Amino acid sequence: MNPSEFHSFLIKTGIAACGVVDASRPLTYDAYCSQIAKGIPQNLGYLQRNAFCREGFEAIMPGTKSVLCFGIAMPKMPASAPCHFARFCAIGDYHTVLRDRIGQILHFLKDHFPIENSRICVDTAPVLERELAIRAGFGSIGYNHMIIHPQWGSYISLGELLVDVDLMPYREMLAFNTSPLFDPQNLIPGAVGCCPKHCRQCVRACPTGALSSNGYDVNRCLAYWTIQHRGIIPKEFAKAMGNVIWGCDRCQQGCPRIRDNDIPAPEDNPLSRITLKEILTLSGRQLRIRVAQTVIADVHPYMLQRNACIVIANTGKRELIPELENVAQNHACEWVRSTAQSSLNILTNGFVRI
Repeated sequence: MNPSEFHSFLIKTGIAACGVVDASRPLTYDAYCSQIAKGIPQNLGYLQRNAFCREGFEAIMPGTKSVLCFGIAMPKMPASAPCHFARFCAIGDYHTVLRDRIGQILHFLKDHFPIENSRICVDTAPVLERELAIRAGFGSIGYNHMIIHPQWGSYISLGELLVDVDLMPYREMLAFNTSPLFDPQNLIPGAVGCCPKHCRQCVRACPTGALSSNGYDVNRCLAYWTIQHRGIIPKEFAKAMGNVIWGCDRCQQGCPRIRDNDIPAPEDNPLSRITLKEILTLSGRQLRIRVAQTVIADVHPYMLQRNACIVIANTGKRELIPELENVAQNHACEWVRSTAQSSLNILTNGFVRI
């Protein structure tokens, strides 16, 4: 296979980085088990239940010999978007986007390698994807516990392709936008050559203390509270959300290694147009239809409505008091009603969080 032909195909499909690793036991598996043993939110219990799958690949796809790692660069949400979502929302549903692109690459590779069995993994499969990407040459782990790619910074989404063929002899041929050398030190947060010495800008940028000298505490992370927690968000985390309705991104925005790009967000992304008022006034079914083909398409609409109530209070949007009152009185979910009432109390008492 001609490497330039393969790299051209990667560019055509929108892949920003590609590398290959063998299907050996992850170097960070023991550290992963130690981390989850310290305690994780109940909603993330699956991380503990399927931990054994992450020790190898036989439980995921028997006969796996190599793993191809891929990354796509995240575009920006349009500045004109009425609601603020974390950047990973800008591309649409990155699960579907990346899975489709890796599927195209798999068809290409089958013309050159005797691949019989394969599996595409995008975010939801129990693999330690950050380690795989770093071993594939994507970069290092920053103090914010995210991959820092030399060109794309931390705004990169990862996916993997498991295959039953040994591709390690072709590693250099398949590598694209990666380093040929792997240093295990790159797996340590704040790796040498990744974060400037004594730099803790991401730690200082974290509004809840989820990042600290002790590492990363998922129990304090806004990404967890806004995206995965079902129920009332505690006041300190609700206040820290500011104007961001989904996710956070502060630790990435505060990073000096950030790499902005000029990749435009898809014009048909509904999240670039939806308003706080629509989120509160649409029914659950209508809201699901409205955000179809986005990364939050499968999320329960109550969570989005709860977050919208918080952002309305944080930003002082008193013009939406009638909508909040309707939610507080009539919404089907108790914790959404409670959140709406709390936001009403803030607005009517003349106090705004930010």
